[in-house]
Amino acid sequence: MTSHLGVDLGATWLRACLSDGTKALWTERVHATAWRDAPGALRRFFKKRGLRRVDRLTLGGTRLGGKEGRAALTKLLKPLARRVDVVPDFEIAHRAAFGSGPGVLLVASTGSIAFARGADGKSRRAGGYGPLLGDEGSGFWLGKTASRDAALRLELGLPRPLDLAHADDPVRATAALAPKILRARSARARRLREEAADHLAALAAEAVHELVLPRPIPLALHGSLFKNAGLRRSVLRRLGRVALVSPRVPAEQAAAGL
Repeated sequence: MTSHLGVDLGATWLRACLSDGTKALWTERVHATAWRDAPGALRRFFKKRGLRRVDRLTLGGTRLGGKEGRAALTKLLKPLARRVDVVPDFEIAHRAAFGSGPGVLLVASTGSIAFARGADGKSRRAGGYGPLLGDEGSGFWLGKTASRDAALRLELGLPRPLDLAHADDPVRATAALAPKILRARSARARRLREEAADHLAALAAEAVHELVLPRPIPLALHGSLFKNAGLRRSVLRRLGRVALVSPRVPAEQAAAGL
C-alpha cells in the first residue's frame, strides 16, 4: 500500500491526513507551530499511529521563509518520508479546489495572492510579495491603510500606526483590524473596501494573463476576507463572468493526493 501524508500548516492549525492514494486513512489536528517545529508535531502523529516512515509527504504552509525556509524544512522532514515536497499554502489550496485541473485561486487573508493554472498545465502567480513589497488588498493592507487615515482611525477606534509597529506580531495585529474595517458602513470605510476589491481583482486578472483557461473562468475565493459579503460582491463584480468553485476536499486531503 502506498502511503501519502498531506499536511496543511496554517496560521491557526496544523492538519495532517494520511491517504493510500484513493481514500483518507486518518486525519489529525493540533494547534499551528512555527515551521521549524512541524517535524516534531508530525513525529508525535507517527508515534500515535504506529508509523515509522511514509512513501510521500507533502506539506503546504504559510510563512515558510521563502526558498531557503522550504529547503531547510524539506531536509528536516526527510527522515519521515521517502519523498518530501514542501510547497506554499496557495498551491495546495488550488489543488483542493481544482485538483490538477485549470482555474484561478484568489487569496485574501493576512496577505494576498492569485495563482492560476491553465488547461495545458502552465501556471502563473500574481502578488504574494509580503507586507513589505506587496499584499495589496489584503487584511494587512486594509489595517495599515486605515490606521494611517486619521479620520478613519478616529471613526473606528483603531490603534495608531506606532502602536501597531510595536506589537509582538505587527503584521498579524494590523491584519486583525480588517474585519472591523470591512463591516464599517461609513463612506470612508466603503471607499477603502472598494479600493481593496480593485487590488484583488487586478491580481486575478494578472494571474490569468496569457494562460489557456475555460470560459467562464473557474474561480475559487480563499481566505478570511471573503467572509465579508460586501468585499466578495465587489471583487466578483469587477471580474465579470466567472464560474465559482468550492473546495472539493480540505487542504490536507488535497496535499495527500486526494
